Amino acid sequence: MPRRIVAVDPNFGPRLKELREQRRLSLRRLGEQVHCSHGFLWDLEGGSKRPSVSVAALLDAALGANGQLSAMVYELSADSGDLSAVSYSYGGPVPPGLEFAPDWRHGVDVAAELWRGDMQRRHLLRGVGFSAVAFVAPAMRWLTSPLDERPSGGGERLVGEPDIEMVRRITAVYRTLDNQYGGGHVRESVVRFLDSEVAVLLRGRYDARTGAALLSAAAETTQLAGWASYDIGMNGLAQRYMVQALRLAAAAGDRALGAEILAAMSHQAAYLRASSEAVDLARAASRAAADAGVAAIQAESAVLEAQGHAVGGDEAACALALNRAERALDRADRASDPQWIGYFDESYLAAKFGHCFTALGRGDLAQSFAARSLDMDGRHYARGRQFNLALLAVAYAQAGDLEQASVVGVQAAEAAEGLHSARARDYLMDLAKRLAPHVGLPAVRVFAERVHPVLQNG
Repeated sequence: MPRRIVAVDPNFGPRLKELREQRRLSLRRLGEQVHCSHGFLWDLEGGSKRPSVSVAALLDAALGANGQLSAMVYELSADSGDLSAVSYSYGGPVPPGLEFAPDWRHGVDVAAELWRGDMQRRHLLRGVGFSAVAFVAPAMRWLTSPLDERPSGGGERLVGEPDIEMVRRITAVYRTLDNQYGGGHVRESVVRFLDSEVAVLLRGRYDARTGAALLSAAAETTQLAGWASYDIGMNGLAQRYMVQALRLAAAAGDRALGAEILAAMSHQAAYLRASSEAVDLARAASRAAADAGVAAIQAESAVLEAQGHAVGGDEAACALALNRAERALDRADRASDPQWIGYFDESYLAAKFGHCFTALGRGDLAQSFAARSLDMDGRHYARGRQFNLALLAVAYAQAGDLEQASVVGVQAAEAAEGLHSARARDYLMDLAKRLAPHVGLPAVRVFAERVHPVLQNG
């Protein structure tokens, strides 16, 4: 079993005391409700002891805190190659990269250190673990922190609009390449760009208006680095990039981008089968999207919430969220959308519907949506097309049409060639495992022979 450590936000104790006093509960009375001694609760409030995840949940329930205390407690893996990256004491620093810094300047320092550490100590950072719970505190901070920091820099290098446009254009190029060839082909280049170019700009001289635009651009690039890391299976590192992207978006006051980053967090959590966190993050994204007034992101958030419910096996909640997603996309004014959400359209929504139904084991329902998802730009979104082909093949397999599953599976295997994407291989591996018991069938045997070198080369 992997070793686990519990990390606690330094504000846990003061917040616990504040909530308890609001309820007018003595330490002894609260202890009786959560089956802890009043002395232990005294130590929790004072910061000399740390709660377990389960104790934090009990305290939330007793105090009606709606998850506030649980969001301050993280359970992380200590079995990484660099224990210093994940272990720390109560009141000490949050693991590198997971901190949602209290002010924007500190946030820039944390992000820049992550970029530099990734470039210089990549072998250590590759070992950090993923914990969906660690997304919850940054999401709460985003929702509760004022987004009015008005960042201005006093460095030597003058930063202007051409610099910001350069960051945005280069990020757009890398995003296009990521969609066409997979995260493995762009990840290191994006991180190098952040470390060598963007960090210099962030430490330059600029006024508040320029600073907000610069931090927004930096957040967008950081999110892309996280997405590319997620795509190649470096999930713990991807999580750190997502958190820092969210912090930079908060410093920029960019509510729409923050909503998109929260949605990406939900996407990763659902992919790693962390159902509850996926749902919570999607709901946070929906709220942020509503604040930003971007209906397309609200639709995306709703369908990601549905996927979280589907991963958890809650078919009724999934259906309700899917209905909200359709209605939100119907009312979206796409002409005013940010350019980075151009990928979200009817085909993408259909794919998500298909993923929800296959997660629920309903390949019969997933087939039509998966087929519809292929009505897309397969050249610019080659990775997405491969995902959708694999989805359609799985839907056929679940519905018992093994021959058609194999035929489409061969197409998915062919589409994976040239992609550097762990997710593409994972989808093929899942399909191969489903069809393996039927390898005596000619069509299945053809698929098995075709997919084998793709999986081996991965």
